Amino acid sequence: MEEKARFPRHVYLILLFVLVFGLLVQLSRTQFVLQFQQNHDLLDRRDQIFSDIVNDQGREPSGRNYCVVYSSMDEYSVDLRGNAVQTLQYMKKKSTEINLDNEKINPDTCDVLIVATDTLEKIGDIKELERFVANGGYVLFMSSLSIEKNYQTLYRKLGVSEFGEQGNALGVHLKSNVLIGEKNLLINDEFISNTVLSVGLDDNAELLVESAENIPLLWKMQYEKGTFMSFNGTMLQEKINRGFFAGALSLLEPDFIYPIFNSKVFYIDDFPSPIPKGTNPILYEEYKKDTPAFYQDIWWPNMLKVAKKYNIKYTGAIIESYNDQTMPPFENPVDEDRHNLIAYGRELIKSGGELGLHGYNHQSLVMDPIVSKNFGYNAWENEADMMESIKEVLSYIKESFPEYKAMSYVPPSNVLSGEGRAALKEAWPELTAIASLYGEDETDMSYVQEYEVAADGIIEMPRVTSGYSERDYDRWAEANTMTGLGVYSHFVHPDDVISNDRSNNMTWGKIYKDFNENMSRVDKTYPWVRSMPATNAAIDMAVALSSGVEWTYLSDSIEGNITNFQSDVYYVFRSERKIGRLHNCHVKKIDSDTYLVVANGSNFKIELGGS
Repeated sequence: MEEKARFPRHVYLILLFVLVFGLLVQLSRTQFVLQFQQNHDLLDRRDQIFSDIVNDQGREPSGRNYCVVYSSMDEYSVDLRGNAVQTLQYMKKKSTEINLDNEKINPDTCDVLIVATDTLEKIGDIKELERFVANGGYVLFMSSLSIEKNYQTLYRKLGVSEFGEQGNALGVHLKSNVLIGEKNLLINDEFISNTVLSVGLDDNAELLVESAENIPLLWKMQYEKGTFMSFNGTMLQEKINRGFFAGALSLLEPDFIYPIFNSKVFYIDDFPSPIPKGTNPILYEEYKKDTPAFYQDIWWPNMLKVAKKYNIKYTGAIIESYNDQTMPPFENPVDEDRHNLIAYGRELIKSGGELGLHGYNHQSLVMDPIVSKNFGYNAWENEADMMESIKEVLSYIKESFPEYKAMSYVPPSNVLSGEGRAALKEAWPELTAIASLYGEDETDMSYVQEYEVAADGIIEMPRVTSGYSERDYDRWAEANTMTGLGVYSHFVHPDDVISNDRSNNMTWGKIYKDFNENMSRVDKTYPWVRSMPATNAAIDMAVALSSGVEWTYLSDSIEGNITNFQSDVYYVFRSERKIGRLHNCHVKKIDSDTYLVVANGSNFKIELGGS
C-alpha cells in the first residue's frame, strides 16, 4: 500500500490562509460589505456648519478700500464693474462703487482706484488722479482708453511714450506670472480678442502681458510713491477672464494676499450608467472587445491609473436609465445596470472618490419645451414628476449601497430650471452641492453659477473645463480660475470615447495619451492644490466663504485675524520680500514671488524681511 503524502504543518497553514483570504475577497464584493461603505460623517459636518455659513457669508470685508469707478449708462462699463466687484468679493476686499453719472471721485477715500470704463471724460480733474498716485495710491485701468483730453494729459505718467489708432489684437503672451504658474504661456487663438490702442512703452514701464503679435496689453509704471497699471484691451468684460484681473491686481500692490478655495475636483458625468451592448467599430478594431468589455478591461483601469499617478479623486454622476421618460412610474427601467453600479461604484469610492447624481435618466429637469427641444429632450409636466424620478434613482443607489448618502448633483447637459432645482431640494434632503457651469452662456439656457452658498443652503459649485485633451480655451479658463479662486474643476464623459464629434475621430489610445499629458501638465503646474471629491470640496468652500479676515499691515509683517475660523484657511500671497518667522501658519512657494499660505489658527502672522 502506498503511503499517503504528508505535508509539513506550515504548508497547511499557507493553504488555510489562501482559502480564508479568498473568502474575504469575495465577501468584500458582496452586498454585506457594501452596506458599511458610508459617508455619514460628511453629512454630519455639513449640518454642523450650515448655520454659521448662512449667517456669516455676507459679512462686509474690512481693510483697504478698493474704489470701482464706472458709468451706469454704458453697458460695457457695467460689465467691467460687475466682474471687478465679484472678484473683489471673492478676494474678501472691501469695495466701494462710484457711478460717474451720479457722483464725483474723491480719491482720498480710496486705497486703490479701479477704473472700469474706457473713457476718462467723466473722471473730472485728472490732476487729482495724478496727485493720488504720487502720494502712494494705486490705479488700475481695466480697459483700453479713448484718446481724448484727459488721456493726452495723463498718458506719459502711465508709461506710454507714443500712441496711435485703435485696432484689434488676437491672442496673448504672458511675460510675467500674472496667471500663477503660466509665465511665458502663449495662446494664439481668436477667442482671445481685444480692441487695443497702438502704443509704445517708456523704458521704465514694466511689460507684463502682450498680444500674440507683440502689442502691449498689460503693464505698470511707478509714478513717485504710487503705481499706475494699464490693461490695453476689452476682454475684462468677460467672466472667464476674472482671474487675469485678479492676477493683475495682485501684481499692482506690494505684499498682496487673498483667500482661495484650494481644491481640485474631477467629475465623470454619466458614470456609473448603463453601458450600451454590442460593438463599436473603432474600439473593436483597436482592442477586439465589445463595448462593455472595453470599458471594464481598458477604459476604467486606465482612468484609475491616471487618478493614482496624478492625484485625482473622481466624482461619478450616476444615471439609472437612458430612457426618455418624464412621466411616472419610473420603476424598473429595462436598461438599468445594477452590476456595473456596484462594481464601478465600489472601486470609485475605494479610490477616494464619490458617488453623486446625474439623474434618473438624462432628461434635464426643465418644464420649458423650447429649452428641452434644444437639447433633444422631453419637457417635464410638473415638479411632482421630477421629484418621483429623483426618489427612484436615490432608491436605486440605496439598494446597492444601503448606508451611502449621495450628496452632489450634476445637471444633465448642465441645464436646470428653477422648478427642477426646487424638486431636487424637496425630494433629496442630503443634497449638498450642485455642479453645473461657471462660464457665460450666450444661449441663456444653461445653469450658470457663481461659487456661493444659496439662500436655501445648497452650495453652488460650478465646473470650468472639460474633455480628455487640452484645448487653448480650457487652458486659459483653468489658469484664470486657479489664479482667482484656487479651483480646478473639470469633467469628462465615458462616451466621449465613442462619440465622433467629442473624440475628434481619435482612437482611445490617442485620447488616453492626450489625457495623460494633460493631467501631467496640470499636476506639474499646480502640485500644491488639494484633490478632493465634490462634496468635501463644497463643504470646505462653504467654510471659506463664511470666514472673514481682518488684516494688519506693518512695515515688517502681515497679520490676519480670521472670523468664524473652523478649519485651515488658504491664501495666495504675492511679495518680493523674504519670508521670515511664521505664526499659526505654513507658507509654501508655488511660483516666483508667489506663496500658498495655510492659516492653522484664527490669528496668524507672516514676518517679512527685505527684498
